[in-house]
Amino acid sequence: MTQEKCIDFDQVIDRRHDAYSYSSKWSTSREIAEHCGLREITDDHIALFTADMDFRCAPAILDALHATVDHGIFGYSTIDGCPSYADAVRDWFARRDQWTINTDLMLYCPGTVRALEYAVEAFTEPGDGVIIQRPVYPPFTHSVEELGRNVLNNQLIRHTNQDECGDLYYAMDFDGLEELAQRDDAKLMILCNPHNPVGRVWSVDELVRVADICTRNGVMIIADEIHGDLLRAGVKVHHLAQVAPHARVMTCTAVNKTFNLAGLAATNLVFSDAKDKALFSRVLGHAEPSPFAISAVIAAYNQGEEWVDRCCAYIDRNIDDVIDFFERELPDVGVRRPEGTYILWFDFTQRCRALGIDGDELHRRIYEEAKVILQDGLNFDPDGGEFFQRMCVPSPRSVLMEACERIAAVLAE
Repeated sequence: MTQEKCIDFDQVIDRRHDAYSYSSKWSTSREIAEHCGLREITDDHIALFTADMDFRCAPAILDALHATVDHGIFGYSTIDGCPSYADAVRDWFARRDQWTINTDLMLYCPGTVRALEYAVEAFTEPGDGVIIQRPVYPPFTHSVEELGRNVLNNQLIRHTNQDECGDLYYAMDFDGLEELAQRDDAKLMILCNPHNPVGRVWSVDELVRVADICTRNGVMIIADEIHGDLLRAGVKVHHLAQVAPHARVMTCTAVNKTFNLAGLAATNLVFSDAKDKALFSRVLGHAEPSPFAISAVIAAYNQGEEWVDRCCAYIDRNIDDVIDFFERELPDVGVRRPEGTYILWFDFTQRCRALGIDGDELHRRIYEEAKVILQDGLNFDPDGGEFFQRMCVPSPRSVLMEACERIAAVLAE
């Protein structure tokens, strides 16, 4: 029996009171409460709002971190001259996705949100336009607006029940994307694949079409692909740079989501052009991962594959159980099985209409009465997200289903 087979994803680990956890997801701090739209977070609250896992890391990663501790010296670290780091990243994507990375065009960055911010600063000027596709991860908006650039929203098209793809299936508005890309101020597009929160894994045809539109109009693409290993059974991810080598792309990859290592902040960027890597580097300045991040990345990509596969299978079951629960208990709540990510995107519109409540009351009932912390849809779509909620499901099934029971109880007629 391998070490990975000993992992118990059903184990409930206390991340709120353990002295060595330091979890922001399970914090009861005033700052986190305000961020979640709560007066306070109590010990009774279940946290399902942050995209990290409540599972212990792969044993191979823990072994590597223990070995790093045992070394006993934690001075300045570097991956320069450490070929095993770049080799581990390259081999993972070659093996899993048949994507060949030129490691000479790879660059470390301490976190994906920072990478987005640095990219906006490096590749645009104040007043320029950056295309995003709402509903989308809130830092896409923040990284644009807080640096004095303008959001150009290419709203995703949602299918309805009458469409053959069913409810809550999202597609791209390519005509709208073309119009935005043709604008003189459009300089950059931030693409999310798999998409957070709607769960689409964009097809080759969709990605090539995006690349063609942006290339034809001189728009660079930042491809946030950090959820690319978290796929449903039978789904394959295609990397934009892989299927559209003619495009100007900076790809964000990371062990953070795949291996639950967000606290180690190890994002690896892959550029299609050395000049773009140099531009980004000037904004980034000097940045190197900690020795713990270096050890974790090498161990994860070289020895963590079985753990990832078992974790994804567990998440698949979580997703199915949650969707089955809502179909049974609250059938007028919209939710669709995502193609990728560990995120569910809920539409409570019909339930709220039946109850005669608005988005604020929906929030109050879920967050304060049920004591379940999700993330409000307005963060992802300021114009159309009032009755939407995002749920992250990589938690022990007992915790997850208790949260669903609580939500159903406060939204019953």
